[in-house]
Amino acid sequence: MVSSSDPLAHRLETRLKMRHYALLVELDRHRSITRVAEQLALTQPTVTRALADIEYIFMTPLFIRQRRGLEPTPAGVVVLERARLAMADIATLQQELQVVGAGRQGRLRIGVIPYVLTQALDAAWTHLFALRPRLALLAHEDTTHNLIQAVRSRTLDCAICRFSHDSNDGDLVQQLLYKQQACLVVAQSCAGRLAKQATLNIAELSGMDWIFPPPDTPIRQVIHGIFTAAGQTVPVPLLEAYAPHTIASALQQLPRGITVLPHDIARAVASISGAKVLQQPLHWSLPPVGLAWLRDSPKAAVIAALAAAVRQPVVAPSDLTKAAENQ
Repeated sequence: MVSSSDPLAHRLETRLKMRHYALLVELDRHRSITRVAEQLALTQPTVTRALADIEYIFMTPLFIRQRRGLEPTPAGVVVLERARLAMADIATLQQELQVVGAGRQGRLRIGVIPYVLTQALDAAWTHLFALRPRLALLAHEDTTHNLIQAVRSRTLDCAICRFSHDSNDGDLVQQLLYKQQACLVVAQSCAGRLAKQATLNIAELSGMDWIFPPPDTPIRQVIHGIFTAAGQTVPVPLLEAYAPHTIASALQQLPRGITVLPHDIARAVASISGAKVLQQPLHWSLPPVGLAWLRDSPKAAVIAALAAAVRQPVVAPSDLTKAAENQ
């Protein structure tokens, strides 16, 4: 319903079109009316008038002209954020309609961190593949930080990732799936010596060939915590890697290789590489793994059902601890 008492609301509801958002996104991308006109095969006066019309609708300037080109105003930054989300929603709608036309019930885009428990992934696929009509699915692996950003920008519908400061805001829902314990994984040639130490010699560990995950990941923070708590300088990693198979391959080639992994992933890497999982406990806990999605997502019901399906068969942390003791 159009609000006649609020001029801005009236203009937004009666005059704002998707083509306005599309033009704003292009102006933000190129920061030049001339380049946008060339890109869209329009004249410069046409683009200038279109921008003036849009600013009339929003009742405020959205760009200012500077020597280096167009710069968004504070209001422009806010509008551009909404414009990008709207354009992403349109692209998603187009893809959804294409898969519906092919007989599917829709499309679900799922983000996954590489260190997801195998049982969790198996449960997710079992549930999703059994749905009728079938869903078209997309899976994308990345860090928790990047996955949360993708969910917020609506390029992913949900993400199996860790709880983090990025995900504590009210726009996201996060359902707990399970917890993981971090542990040290070392190359076979030096595992025997380190395994005999009642308390790990952190100074000795600092001289080994470290494999670090990407920055801004909880495992990276655990590694930093190990050294800073012992008053040691954090070593410079020989390799930065995130994929378990890459880490396993590297450990096979590094006689003094060492890394930190969640225990279930560590066992898998050890079985491939011949490396050993040290039993000495690390006194740093990893954030739990959950399923995150936007509170206003149109796929909220489908995602909530997925979360319930994944939680049921996941191995309990106590079971993982027993497995570690029996190894």
